[in-house]
Amino acid sequence: MDLLLTEDLELNVRITEGEYFKLKLNYGNMPLLTHVSKHFYEYKGDEIQVEGFTEKQTPKYLLSGAIDSGGQSSKLFRYIYSGKAKATNLKKVYFTFPELAAYFNNEISRNLGENGDLSGNITIEPMDTTVLNDDQTIKIGLHQDYRLSNTSAKDGFQFTSSITLVFEFENAITFSEIEKYLYKSKNLLTWITGFPIKVSKIEVSDGENTGTLYIPSVKDTSEHDISYPNSFMLAEQLREHFVKICEAYFEKNTFEFENIWSRTIPLYNFDGVLEYETMLYAAILDKYCSHKADQLNLDTMLDKNEYTKLTNKLADLISEDADLVKTFSKNIVADLSNITKLREVLPNRSAATFKQKVKKYLDHIGRYVTEVFLSSDDLYSIKCVRDRAAHGEIEKYPMKKVNEIYWKLRLLVTYLIYKDLGLSDNDFLEIIFHTRNPLALHCNKDKFKFDTKLNKAIILPVSESVFNELSSQIGVNLVFVRKESIYEVDQEYTAKLLSYFNAKNSANRQIKSLDEYVQTLLENPKLEAKYTGNAYITHKQKNHKLHNVIIVDTPRKLRSYNIR
Repeated sequence: MDLLLTEDLELNVRITEGEYFKLKLNYGNMPLLTHVSKHFYEYKGDEIQVEGFTEKQTPKYLLSGAIDSGGQSSKLFRYIYSGKAKATNLKKVYFTFPELAAYFNNEISRNLGENGDLSGNITIEPMDTTVLNDDQTIKIGLHQDYRLSNTSAKDGFQFTSSITLVFEFENAITFSEIEKYLYKSKNLLTWITGFPIKVSKIEVSDGENTGTLYIPSVKDTSEHDISYPNSFMLAEQLREHFVKICEAYFEKNTFEFENIWSRTIPLYNFDGVLEYETMLYAAILDKYCSHKADQLNLDTMLDKNEYTKLTNKLADLISEDADLVKTFSKNIVADLSNITKLREVLPNRSAATFKQKVKKYLDHIGRYVTEVFLSSDDLYSIKCVRDRAAHGEIEKYPMKKVNEIYWKLRLLVTYLIYKDLGLSDNDFLEIIFHTRNPLALHCNKDKFKFDTKLNKAIILPVSESVFNELSSQIGVNLVFVRKESIYEVDQEYTAKLLSYFNAKNSANRQIKSLDEYVQTLLENPKLEAKYTGNAYITHKQKNHKLHNVIIVDTPRKLRSYNIR
């Protein structure tokens, strides 16, 4: 009998004739073995072998990892194993993730012809790699299982697919090690999909025979749509980075994953008060950045004696040079020849606060990604919400602002997780660009910086007067012509374009596209007109997005904008 992790099961079993028990497997609880014979039974050892006696094949079950239940007649167990594979020689583990079938839904196609012929593709290409961990080689694969079956009404058939994460070990693996890989796998796929992921079945093999292993897990009946494009990392991107991710997570097996990032997993199922969710994510971020500051020696605080010697030497050097004393005393800073004043200006501080630690680490890795959605003011706001929640104080920010910084914080934590998984900054930006996952959708971003980093922004420098005129408009169907280094709105072309595509002229209209019409207006054969829906006008440090504009320029210049 297959043991399923998400179903309830009650079995009548015995150890020997006359020693009868009830074995209860309830989803979300530890397996419980209860002695039902009238006389007293003393449980001995960490493992018990039992067998079913109400079934024809009398299946055998190995109960392992005994735990005191608090009662004399019952015992809790961490693991229940059933099968023919030798429990002490298990080398293959198969974790079935039924929800992941939807994750790959865009790779499956179907077509029903007029004559009733059914065609399409029902297979999902597997992903495989090999890593080295604990001095042994581990083969890792993400494979598909599928089957066709009759509908319950027998009026047709249905196709069902499931995805299995497969581990093949060089050396035999124990139940406790399988449990570790169970949680590591669930964690990884939760971060990849952006939703909590469940395992429904654990199959094991010794290379010749198979069996199933029951490991209790937290009960989760929530349902999420992880089909394309709702997952955080889309299936196509997972294929591209699968090898890199497995190496970072299963081979390098860093401190961050085991002791910090795994704490984010329960929060994917946590639907509480925003302030407290913010507090919990901030606590995880604080611990991570503290670890990184120590690991990378980012704390610039000097030893007390070293600091004293340094400041004394600096003060002496300044006091010996009249020009320096005069320079530093011109209301710019205090007289730095005074040791007390010098130490006020150059304090010996450590990165002790939440904001300091996070800023130190973000400065170290660069703000290429984070500047798209996070500012120093956001970090201060996160700290304020965290502190008020931790002290049980009433939140002062409006709910809209709390919600805004909550999603910024979650995306920041997710970015750092993906960075530790080996993905580059550009990889991560591509992920949040393509996904429709709430993590990316709900986080306010600087659209200009985002599009620019993805090479999707078309930047049109304009004069101050043009910028001021258009910055309060959406700018639909404007025609821009370049004059030397800046662009101007060509009023004649724009007026003709609007007139031609006026609704009153729709019946007589010969040309259907905007840029094709503008092309007919151009007298210079060296110029082309191209349409874009993603243009930004800029002046100095300011920018404004326009929709549906036509740019008139040389073919070479237009190609540089990726407009063809």
